[in-house]
Amino acid sequence: MGQETSEGVGTNVFVGEFDRSVDGNGRLALPTTFRDDLGSRCYVTANPEGYIAVTTEENFDLMAENLLAEVRAGTRPASAQRDFGRTSQLVTIDKQSRITLDETTRKHAGIRPGAQAVIVGALSELQVWRPSRYATVNTEHVEIEPTRPWDDEDDDDDDHDDDHDDGDLT
Repeated sequence: MGQETSEGVGTNVFVGEFDRSVDGNGRLALPTTFRDDLGSRCYVTANPEGYIAVTTEENFDLMAENLLAEVRAGTRPASAQRDFGRTSQLVTIDKQSRITLDETTRKHAGIRPGAQAVIVGALSELQVWRPSRYATVNTEHVEIEPTRPWDDEDDDDDDHDDDHDDGDLT
């Protein structure tokens, strides 16, 4: 399982994108590749951005500790602590790697029983999205910094000297 690092983020890394169905009972099959990282239980949180966050117990504990420290320091309101606790729940992962999403959590993410969901690895958590919402956030993506202009973009292949050694900087 994940361990704490100096930045306060667990070592579990979740990557990839997976299409899944939510069955009539609200059960969602998680990618089996993450079963060892998640163990037999995990936390599910209704994220304010409109998706469901799935994280390990260790990562959840670290997030809760960080939030409590921010509330104590006065940088976050007490309501943040209450909201985080209210919108989170500890769930069991069954032998088929499924979790059950309650009605309130599913409604938050716009996911109905029998509908599709997209599970996205977002490094420290899995994000469960309604496919149309996920498509929207992907098209709305705005880069914070512009793409770096490389000096070699205007170079012609004819001007390139294959015999030039860039490795010797002396």
